[in-house]
Amino acid sequence: MFDIISIGTATRDMFCIGAPFVEVESEKFKTLKGLCLSYGSKLELPNILFTTGGAGTNTAVAFARAGLKTACVSRVGNDPGGDAILSELKKEGIYNKYFQIDKENFTAYSIIFLTQEGERTILSYKGAGEHLSEKEIPWEKIKKTKWLFLDSLGGNKELLKQLLEFAKVNNIKIASNPGARELEILKENKDWLKSYDIFTLNQEEVSDLTGIDYKNEKEIFDALDKLVGGIACMTKGPKGVVVSDGKNRFSAGIFKEQKLVDRTGAGDAFASAFVSGFIKTGNIQEAIKWGSANGTSVVEQIGAKEGILKEKEYQDERWQELEINRK
Repeated sequence: MFDIISIGTATRDMFCIGAPFVEVESEKFKTLKGLCLSYGSKLELPNILFTTGGAGTNTAVAFARAGLKTACVSRVGNDPGGDAILSELKKEGIYNKYFQIDKENFTAYSIIFLTQEGERTILSYKGAGEHLSEKEIPWEKIKKTKWLFLDSLGGNKELLKQLLEFAKVNNIKIASNPGARELEILKENKDWLKSYDIFTLNQEEVSDLTGIDYKNEKEIFDALDKLVGGIACMTKGPKGVVVSDGKNRFSAGIFKEQKLVDRTGAGDAFASAFVSGFIKTGNIQEAIKWGSANGTSVVEQIGAKEGILKEKEYQDERWQELEINRK
């Protein structure tokens, strides 16, 4: 029996470090800022780094390092990128035999451009990750897990529906940090949210889901408490997090990073460590500490997995003092 099975994306990541970008401002960009390179030029890249990513594998590593017996379900190509992902998970002690091997599409791939401030721009090839199939899920083999963690499922509505129904029938708890496409599905099927025991979104996603300005936190959580069957978490980046179990609401800041290096994977890091902490302790305030600690540790390293904490590290003195207010 597994403690938790993470179901979602798996990617091969290449970080481009120190590229000679020029930052420009323009209304053509959603963020009003862009990174530009000289047209038609051949430019030196000081450093590159290959890692693995994808929410499915990022969260699986966090669960395993937290001491949970973990499996991962994802889809990769029959290629070196897929082999690297499977090998890394095996080294982390994660069961990887439930992976789907796509013979037509390459493993998902991301090229990540890092700025000196730790912000990143990502070129993302979805590849095999777009084709995670409900028909290839080993349903009988996974039904004895205690938890399922669902993230990006390639926008597969039927798979999401089947997973929620499967969990209900087999008394499996559901946690999630849904991808953008899954969020769109849930917006159209809000009654499905009753199936979630832990549901995590950032403040922009919460606003999109509820139709309420994220600044109106009371209204946001009044709505979430009615929609979500269990615990609802709204992350606010450097401003911390707000969590509700339907009876109590908790707000907390963050552990200050020693140096912000790379924000890649910060959301996965918080969500997976929050779930791990809650499974281990049953205490929301401890879970908030775990989530914040892991999120901070991850942004201090390049890559989504490098800074993920191990179970004993959550007890380090650095991660004990976090002001948490109950409303």
